[in-house]
Amino acid sequence: MEFLDLYGPVLYHTALAHTPSNDAAADCYVYICGRLSDNHFKRLLKFKPKGNASFTTWLRVVTRNLCFDWHRGHSGRHRPFKALGDLSPLELEIYKLRFAQGASQDETIQQITIVFPDVDADEVFAIEERLQRSLNARQRWILSTRRQAQLSTAVAIAAEEADPEAIEIVDPQPNQETVFLTKEQQAQLRKVVASLPAEERLLLQLRFEQDLSLDEVARLCNLGDGQRVHRRITAVLKKLRFAM
Repeated sequence: MEFLDLYGPVLYHTALAHTPSNDAAADCYVYICGRLSDNHFKRLLKFKPKGNASFTTWLRVVTRNLCFDWHRGHSGRHRPFKALGDLSPLELEIYKLRFAQGASQDETIQQITIVFPDVDADEVFAIEERLQRSLNARQRWILSTRRQAQLSTAVAIAAEEADPEAIEIVDPQPNQETVFLTKEQQAQLRKVVASLPAEERLLLQLRFEQDLSLDEVARLCNLGDGQRVHRRITAVLKKLRFAM
């Protein structure tokens, strides 16, 4: 109880900043408290008093990550449309890369050949064309909207990781001017990301859209270890923030 008396406002305000309503923030707050108390407060005991961050700053970052866990638990991953329900494993992987995540053809072929080494580029292109014909205009618009939201969230998360004290409490009901500015920022972000080299776009997609760990990204991209991937992604995100 003493912990909640001292830090309950930090937990709730962080939940409020990352949820769409007061009710959702309350549910997320309960989830955060439960996860922090798991295994005899194992998460809290990981704090290092001699580290660079204060306990409050560190706690905000931990709580923010739990907010994203709560979101994933409630929304889950988007599945293919029902019309594509009978896809083979190969077709499903191409759908995820090209349509759900917006990977380029080169990036798609690179990843596909890791999992399906006997598949060549011509077969990938043929499957992509069949999938494209199976999607109507509304479904393509939905996929595009999802990708934009995922990437915007990824950059926002990374910005907070780079500067934890930059976390701010925001109004869950933005006014029209805020919505307009957000759309402008998203449009600018899409242009900046599109201008990145293919290997940098791939790192962002694997880490933030597919939720792969740093070690998993390192194995897929032949980058040695997770620490090297972290440095590469940090450099890319700095480039994005500067361009924005």
